[in-house]
Amino acid sequence: MPPTVTENQTDDVITDEPTIEYRSKTSSGHRLSPPTGASAKGGCEEFIGILQEFSKLFGAFNIADFIPHLGRIDPQGIQARLVKARQSLDKFIDNVIDDHMEKKKRKEEEKAAKNGEDDQEDTDMVDDLLAFYSEEAGLSKESDDLQNSIKLNKDNIKAIIMDVMFGGTEAVASAIEWVMAELMRSPEDLKHVQKELKDVVGLDRRVEEDDFDKLTFLRCTIKETLRLHPPIPLLLHETAEDSEISGYFIPKKTRVMINVWAIGRDPAAWDDPDTFRPSRFLREKAPDFKGSNFEFIPFGSGRRSCPGMQLGLYAVDYAVANLLHCFTWELPDGMKPADMDTNDVFGLTAPRATRLVAVPSPRLLRAVY
Repeated sequence: MPPTVTENQTDDVITDEPTIEYRSKTSSGHRLSPPTGASAKGGCEEFIGILQEFSKLFGAFNIADFIPHLGRIDPQGIQARLVKARQSLDKFIDNVIDDHMEKKKRKEEEKAAKNGEDDQEDTDMVDDLLAFYSEEAGLSKESDDLQNSIKLNKDNIKAIIMDVMFGGTEAVASAIEWVMAELMRSPEDLKHVQKELKDVVGLDRRVEEDDFDKLTFLRCTIKETLRLHPPIPLLLHETAEDSEISGYFIPKKTRVMINVWAIGRDPAAWDDPDTFRPSRFLREKAPDFKGSNFEFIPFGSGRRSCPGMQLGLYAVDYAVANLLHCFTWELPDGMKPADMDTNDVFGLTAPRATRLVAVPSPRLLRAVY
């Protein structure tokens, strides 16, 4: 009997261990296993718990945002929870950095014991950042060498790790689930994507990075999903100076919320905007999400666009391509595509209100698995 993905009603954010593992391997080289002897599963669960708390707080209605004088009182306790969550995240990232620093120290001792002979080891982003580590951060003009001229302290390194691990994990996991859900609701598009995968990749291997540029319809499917379900539905900005837009005066330091969700469903910009139709991106001069087409800005635009866009897209492309290529997917218990729940949950991101339920069966040759 093929494995079944179980369904659970959830008010939490959508996070999954494969996405967490991909992000953590990119940055920390292991599955978030802290150096305190905790298991990999325990480390992953701890990090997911921190992510869920931050997402709830970022998406929560805070009355102090509208009545600033109440900020000192913190009537809803949101500020206190933010401080506690930040302390938990600081401690967790500290463990990751300390683990790598200890590993680096052991490696240097082993190198000295072998008279300078250095064993080749795989390094990750934290190892690379520690090459610039110094007690005092700054830019030195004494050397033209990049590694010797740029110095990062522990707080700098911690901030970069947080951006990579925290900034994209939940959004990537939510995007993957929405792509799969929309394709399960549109069987013809699902067949089209899987046929393209079969023609381009074949059934004797998995999808690799070099295949992505040839998977045109898969890319269109992901774009259409990002149009309907942007990673961050509301982009928060602040005006740097006094401005006037359409006759309205906008004072300096005004908070501006850009409704990306509504822009992607605007009837003035899109034909049949509420319908999932990947083929709309096949036409010539179709909008792209790089930021120059303002009717399609799932990652924002300009200098304040998402810095992790390429890394997030790679994670979504790779996960979705292999899920669709390696397995045939069916809805459980005779469920029809029209019966699927398409509601989302309001928050920092907008994940599905209910987890996706699907039954996979092997599609490739047995030797590949």
